Amino acid sequence: MKEIIRRINLGRPVLLFLDYDGTLVSIQKSPGLALLPPSRRRVLKKLSKSCFVGIVSGRPLAEIKKLVALREIAYIGNHGLEISYRQRHWVHPDARRKRPLLSGALEKIKPRLKGFAGVLIEDKGLTASIHYRLAEPASWRPLRKIVRKEVELGSGGLKMTEGKRVIEIKPSLAWDKGEGVRRLIGWVDYKRNPLKIYIGDDKTDEDAFKMLNRSEMNGLTVLVGRKTESHARYRLADVGQVWTFLGALLPLTTATEGSRLTI
Repeated sequence: MKEIIRRINLGRPVLLFLDYDGTLVSIQKSPGLALLPPSRRRVLKKLSKSCFVGIVSGRPLAEIKKLVALREIAYIGNHGLEISYRQRHWVHPDARRKRPLLSGALEKIKPRLKGFAGVLIEDKGLTASIHYRLAEPASWRPLRKIVRKEVELGSGGLKMTEGKRVIEIKPSLAWDKGEGVRRLIGWVDYKRNPLKIYIGDDKTDEDAFKMLNRSEMNGLTVLVGRKTESHARYRLADVGQVWTFLGALLPLTTATEGSRLTI
């Protein structure tokens, strides 16, 4: 953590991007149980007064905004396909057009997974998640095979990715959390090149790590957890250490005067 703190220059604007599940809150058996405590919401609110704060999640935009419940900050939902900051909102147009393909795939997948106990299918509008954390380990491989087959039948319009005991079905686009972060950065104009910090724990955060690691981005990428391979340059052990870092960040950030939302 000391190495990360040393990278933060007093007086330099900071753009802070935070994943939600596994970063700000611990992974739960059910997504609905992953709630942000009020005391930690207050820390984010304080940070938002001295630096730019953006939450980046695979959850739908409306859901992540409800969970965090802070109007002052920015939100990226559905792995970068939806963005909201102050009065500006954006949805990837191609993802919206591919919605019928996703609906069709889910209609075929749902009856085929009925026999798998402990599986939760979550339709998130532009994407879908199939959680199998509570399923028997012996069923993990066959259920992944079923989902992959139906996705492949989608005429190349969909793709399947995997996270921590979750399968993600997304529109097949050259778009991810990294692209969502890049687009949001373009909305905010700074007099000085800000330090961009991204903290995440899962495979989907690797795209943001790679994007912000580029020399011109002035990024500081942080992995949460003990995963052995990652593009992140720094590590924090767990969710608790993330909040310790955010607490240490508070006195180091200064009001980002000169920043404005570009419309």
